[in-house]
Amino acid sequence: MRLVGINIQNFRNLGSLKLEFSTDRIFFLGSNGQGKSNLLEAIGFCSNLRSFRGSPVESMVKEGETEASLFARFLDDNGTERDAMVSFGKRGTKTVQVDGEPVKRLGELLGQFPSVCLSSRDFRLVRESPSDRRKWMDLVLSSTSPEYLRALQGYYRSMKERNALLKKQAKDAELLAFEHPLANCAHLLQQVRATFFRSLNDTFEDSYARLSDNLEKAGLSYLPDCKAESADEWLDIFAHERFKDRQFGSTRKGPHRDDFDLLLNNRDARQYGSEGQQKGVVLALRMAEFTYLHNQLGSVPILLADDVLGELDTCRRANFRKLLPRSAQTFATGTSYPAQGEEEIWESYQVELGNFSPIPYP
Repeated sequence: MRLVGINIQNFRNLGSLKLEFSTDRIFFLGSNGQGKSNLLEAIGFCSNLRSFRGSPVESMVKEGETEASLFARFLDDNGTERDAMVSFGKRGTKTVQVDGEPVKRLGELLGQFPSVCLSSRDFRLVRESPSDRRKWMDLVLSSTSPEYLRALQGYYRSMKERNALLKKQAKDAELLAFEHPLANCAHLLQQVRATFFRSLNDTFEDSYARLSDNLEKAGLSYLPDCKAESADEWLDIFAHERFKDRQFGSTRKGPHRDDFDLLLNNRDARQYGSEGQQKGVVLALRMAEFTYLHNQLGSVPILLADDVLGELDTCRRANFRKLLPRSAQTFATGTSYPAQGEEEIWESYQVELGNFSPIPYP
């Protein structure tokens, strides 16, 4: 997948911007707060309608304006021209079109224009709550499997209904009506997640080894909240937990409480890794995500790297370029280039107050 051009209106501090790209290595250079990250955020938003900063839609409309719009033009891996148009207002309502056709559901967009974003906010995947890691996992899997997305939506829909009945102290028969679909969805979700982590681990280990010059070993460990080998076993779990669930008014066990560990030399990277090591771990995770999306979708994702090198030591900064797949178009930002002498490998832009000026290379 290649982004060949993007038109932006009233997105963050970007008033009216039109850019076209002719290479696979694009670098946005400038001081903090000038709009570099905003452009990467706009590109990623066309991919999955999510801000990698976790921002709500209404906050991305330029101050003083009522609506923002993005129009991105792509070339897929077969050389076919594709496009995505997204517009949204202060109230969060969105209008989405793909190749001129309206998109009504998120699942119709996910996987069409795959991208992987590496940002300083990725620290949350190591340091913060399991919910952040589940959101990442669910977005990757929903982008590659419509069946997973349907099961995920069905699971939370059934759990919401079950929780409402628990609060009302409903009888077992009423609860069972929603526990059947809940159990079926729970079984599928954990099957897919277990397979996902098995397929991800080798690429993750290899990426971190290259980043650290093979001096350290990283790994992944899937941590299901509880294990069940079938939908019937999930039904037994939900039945067994009804008494306590009624007391709490919520479903306490299930895939909505799953987690995974990021390991460094077989120890929890959150507790034992330095900032540089933690940044290396999440970079490796993102590169494993890239490979997974590529293999599952048959399309090369776009890479977005937002000022990701600040906490890395000199060795890891130099090794960052080795991680960039040659087949991927990469957009990167920074106050300086990743390493000395790299100017010649990038199509570069100087960014100042939302303006993007091409930097000619001598």
